[in-house]
Amino acid sequence: MKNSTVSLKRILLENFKNVKKGEISLVRKVENGACIVGIYGQNGSGKTAIIEAMSLLKHCLLGYPMDPTITNYFASCINVDSESARLEFEFAIEDVEAETNYKVVYCFTLKKEDSNRNTKLIICDEKISYSSKNKDTATKFVDYVDTDSEAPFVPKSKYDTLIGKDKNKKTALLVAKKMAEANTASFIFSKEMHDAIQFEETNSILERLANYGARELFVIRTASTGRITLNDMPIHISLDHNVDHKSGSLLLPLNRPNTVAPHILQILERTINSLNIVLPQIVPNLKVGLKHLGQELMQNGMPGHIVQMTSSKDGHEFPLAMESDGVKKIISILSLLIDVYNNHSITVAIDELDSGIFEYLLGEILRIISEKGKGQLLFTSHNLRPLETLDKNFIVFTTTNPENRYIRFSGVKTTNNLRDFYYRDIILGEQSEPVYETTNNSEIALAFKIAGGSNGS
Repeated sequence: MKNSTVSLKRILLENFKNVKKGEISLVRKVENGACIVGIYGQNGSGKTAIIEAMSLLKHCLLGYPMDPTITNYFASCINVDSESARLEFEFAIEDVEAETNYKVVYCFTLKKEDSNRNTKLIICDEKISYSSKNKDTATKFVDYVDTDSEAPFVPKSKYDTLIGKDKNKKTALLVAKKMAEANTASFIFSKEMHDAIQFEETNSILERLANYGARELFVIRTASTGRITLNDMPIHISLDHNVDHKSGSLLLPLNRPNTVAPHILQILERTINSLNIVLPQIVPNLKVGLKHLGQELMQNGMPGHIVQMTSSKDGHEFPLAMESDGVKKIISILSLLIDVYNNHSITVAIDELDSGIFEYLLGEILRIISEKGKGQLLFTSHNLRPLETLDKNFIVFTTTNPENRYIRFSGVKTTNNLRDFYYRDIILGEQSEPVYETTNNSEIALAFKIAGGSNGS
């Protein structure tokens, strides 16, 4: 499936954070156009849960062990009233060469075990189901790999076809399954599973999703963008889609020079050249640069280049550290926004996209991407300006009902201003679910007064 595209179609959360159940479908206004999902709602109503779920999806698709430093955090994402959480993702894969379209659903369960004051998070009960369709034939939507069993996986017919009575293969897969649980990793996307089904159509689908997770799915959590206030700049990179795709993130301190390897320098320079085509149009006359300050040996004994990121405007050059956090935020994510605009098989999820960005500019950027872009952008925001610039189908609202956490508004006419419509619904509650848990101004004022008195003031 070298010449194929992947699109995320649906996200389902069960017992994840404060979402007992919530489902979001991702839509495109036109077949090859952009897919935007802006998630809006009250504080603590489940917006960030979607971004965290996307982060877990990326982790599973990569097939790597989870970093122990974040295991406890994701274990705490299991709803306090539940013993496990379930996440489900639906994809559309279009194989252009084979002229075949696939509907693929991947789901998994999160469980935690507490022992000796340590919390162990387990990814288990994984399942891959899919159907295919081309001009000649269509297959039914069925489960192809399900790890919820004592055997390495079921259905038995599929297992017998691939493994048969080979006891060594069975033992190796059982060991790999236990290791995946111990390392909080995906078994379905493990190397051992790949080797076991390497000649199957299923494996082509798994390989394509793994590649999507590694190179085409980007998740920007607030922990990443929060580093900007400490003058640590995350630069997100995605280059050469049609040749040797390079993607990833680099963390560059802005208040001191950095030593980088020659190949990293080349990638940085190409990324900055791309940014400087768009950046002056967003922040008038502003460009970023990479100041070369010399060379030194790196820890591995290889030569490295000493560089520092700069900004320039009206002929004056300064360290990039001198710019506002909002400008740094734009520079940090701009490469990904360029990617969303130009590439169909790109998904970017950003928590608190509006943080530090001027609201009018935010609305215009999103309008341009929604009208002319090709990829997928999911974001959370408190700034309501995008409600005035995006199609109503691109906006999802959180509700106060944890059993039905996400909705799109009904009854919105093309002449309605969605921002005003949202305010009105907060007051009147005309949707199928309430979107705001009412607060009482007089009670808030009294609470402020009482709290002040308790401090002895």
